[in-house]
Amino acid sequence: MSIILTDENFENEIQKTEKMALVDFYATWCEPCSMLAPVLEKIEKEFEEKIVLLKANVDDNPLNAQKFNVDRIPMVVLFKNGKPVDSFTGFNPENVVKEWLEKNIQ
Repeated sequence: MSIILTDENFENEIQKTEKMALVDFYATWCEPCSMLAPVLEKIEKEFEEKIVLLKANVDDNPLNAQKFNVDRIPMVVLFKNGKPVDSFTGFNPENVVKEWLEKNIQ
C-alpha cells in the first residue's frame, strides 16, 4: 500500500525509507494519473524488495510540486537516499515503466 505524502511529511517519508522511493505526483481530476496509478501499484508489488510507492497529490502539496518542478502530471520521480535520481512525465504502459525502473535501480 502506498504512503500518502503531504508538504509536512514529504522529506521525512523520503528520507526514512531504506528502499528507493517512487513518488507519484498526481491529481484526483487527472485522467492519465488515474490510468497510471494501478500500473504503479502493480509494479510496487513486483519490486517490493527495492522500492516503496509514495503518492503526492499536487493540489495538497504545492510546495513540493514547485520544489521538484512538477509542471505536468502525472510525474513520477525516483529517489535514492532522499535525492531524485530520475523522473518521467505522463502515462506510460507497464512495460515502459518497468524498463525505466530496472534501468534506474541497478
